[in-house]
Formats: sequence, structure tokens, C-alpha cells
Amino acid sequence: MLTKYLQRFSRRSDELPDAALIELVEVVYRALPPIAIMGVTMVGIGALLTIRTGDGLLLLVTLAGAIVSGARIALMLLYRRRRAAARPTASEARQWDQRYAVGSFAFAALLGALDARALTVEAAVSDLILSPMLVTTLILAYGAGVVTRLSARPQLCWGSVALATIPTVAGFGMRAIAADGWYAQTVFATQAVVVGVFALAGLGLVEDFYDTVRQQIIAKLDLAALAGRDHLTGLANRILLQEKLEEAGARIEQTGGLFALHYLDLDRFKEVNDSFGHITGDALLRAVAERLTQTVRQGDTVARLGGDEFVVIQLGIQLSDEAELLARRIVQAVGAPYELLGGKIQIGVSIGVALAPRDGAGLEQLVSCADAALYRMKRKGRGGGFWAEEDAPLARNVA
Repeated sequence: MLTKYLQRFSRRSDELPDAALIELVEVVYRALPPIAIMGVTMVGIGALLTIRTGDGLLLLVTLAGAIVSGARIALMLLYRRRRAAARPTASEARQWDQRYAVGSFAFAALLGALDARALTVEAAVSDLILSPMLVTTLILAYGAGVVTRLSARPQLCWGSVALATIPTVAGFGMRAIAADGWYAQTVFATQAVVVGVFALAGLGLVEDFYDTVRQQIIAKLDLAALAGRDHLTGLANRILLQEKLEEAGARIEQTGGLFALHYLDLDRFKEVNDSFGHITGDALLRAVAERLTQTVRQGDTVARLGGDEFVVIQLGIQLSDEAELLARRIVQAVGAPYELLGGKIQIGVSIGVALAPRDGAGLEQLVSCADAALYRMKRKGRGGGFWAEEDAPLARNVA
């Protein structure tokens, strides 16, 4: 049954949109206080049991638990620092998810080892109260916390609970076998059953919790997507464009390189609108949006700011010539004839190009630079492209 659940959750996680996966990973990284509290509790109980029994193996497991807890806290802080710089990509989110899983599984295994050793070490066999009480409290608190925190990542939840619970149940079972008298045997056997049943009951809720969290995140992303899209063309609007530009800026800070902002203004669009009406004008804008989307690379952003003004963010370039090549392709693609509503229409496009970080980093600054270049292009009376800094060595016409 466990294998079936894990396969189902793994398949459904793989089917999640990248944005939903990023949100789910963020959910697990928000729980810093519970992780810190659980780490301190485990180390404290381990130290107390080590003092009680004098067992060297308990001491080693406790020290390992302290190291792993410290590493998990450091990982959480590193993620927060990375998140503050920029939203992780889907591939980065998967890497952070794997790192969290390693820490979670390591801590769970150490917790299970601590419980099992505390219940079976020879010096504790005569103890009917302290060790079983502390172990039961520790494992139940851990199980409840994991089910609450990690329901958004079911594989992590199942694996962590299993690694901590199975050794604990085994420890209670071994303690029951070694106990003197039927009463002590019954007490330890009952504790083994209670811990196992509580773990299974908690894990039985994971699917419902996961479905709820997943639906909430997808609904949130759907609403955000609607808010960030132009209603006519389906392209990004200014809101989403701002987000994409911030992500692009954070990426070049980490990896270097450039990105280009192409500011587009359609030539003769007003004549089309006046001659053929707004229905044809809207159809033309949608056709232009489709051509722009087909012209850029995957990962680049095409946005409509309003009217006949478009913006393209071109990512991952090292030379300004790459921006020039894209500007040429845009001019050719947009300038080709359109078959709309039974008629043939042809327009042109003027482009102003700004490079980040050379010409700025913020949206308004880059748009202003590109718009100034576009104005110089318009002033020359023909379509094409122009760099933001007319006197710079890169300044040239790309018509």
C-alpha cells in the first residue's frame, strides 16, 4: 500500500505546473521554527537519556542529531536568502527540494535510531518510566509535526515518518520481549501498537491535506496568471512584465551577461484602425502578438503595454549583436502581409533597443531609454530598430 501511495504522489507531483511546484517547495521551507524546536528537543532528550544510561552510542546519535539539525536550519536560512534575491526557477526548486529531503530523511533516521537505542540499551531495560515516556512523547510530537508541515510534499512526509516510526516500534517490541512479567510486556507492546497506529492514522490524512494545498496553490496561480495577462492578446501585461524583468535582473547578477529590452511601436496601425475599424485592428494586434511569440526563443517574454506598443525581453545574451539579430527578425516577421477578415493588410514596426545593465536595470528606466531610441527611429521616418545610446559604438539601424 505504501508503494502504491508513493507512486501516485510521485506521478501527480511530476504533473504539477512548474509554478505550482515552486510554491509547494516554498511551503516546506517556511517551517523554520518547528524544525529548530524539534532539533533542540531531540538533542535535549538524547542528552538526558545519555546521562541516565551512560551509553556511548546514544551520545553519538545525539551529536549527529545536533549536527543535522544545525545543517537543516542553515539550509532554511540559505533558501530564504536565495528567495529574497529572486524567485527560484523550477530546476532550482527541484534542487532545493532534494536538499530538504536529504536533511529530513537524515533527521528522521537519527530520531528513529535514538528511540530504538534508548528503549533497548541494557542500562535502560530496568527503567519502566523515563525512557518509554520520553520516546513516546518525542515520536508522537515528531509525527504530528511532519504530517502538518510536509503534507504538501507527500513523499517527504511518508519517508520521514517511516524512518522515525519503524525503528521506534521495533524498539518497543524488543523491549516488550525483554521485559519481566506479563504486565510490563503488555505495556510496551501496547505502546508499540499505539505509536504505529498514530503514524498510520496521520499518514492517512496526507492525501486530503495534499489535495487541499495543491488546489489552493493552483487556484492562486490561475488568478495571478489572469492578473498578469493582456485580455486582448493573451500576452504578458505590465504587471507580469515587471516580474519577468526583476527575474532577468537577478539572473544576470548571478551569472553575468546581458538582457535586451526591445520596445516596439507598430507603423501605420492607426491607419488600419481608421480604415477598417476596431474589429480588424484588434485582429491585427492578436496576429502581431502571435508572430512575436513565434519569433522569440523559449524563455523570452513578449508583453503588450497597451494600444500598439509591445515589449520583448530577450534573455541570456552575451553580445549586443544578438539583440540586433532578434530586432531584424521581428521587423521581418511583423512586416510580412496579414490576411485578415478577407483582406490583405501590411504594416511595419519601429524598435528601440536598451541593454541591461548598460542602460539601466528597472523597467521604467529601460523602457524610457528604448522609447527615446524608438523616437529617434520614428523621426527618421521609417521603420526598423535603433539602440538606446545613439552615440555609442553599438548605435546602428537594423531595418
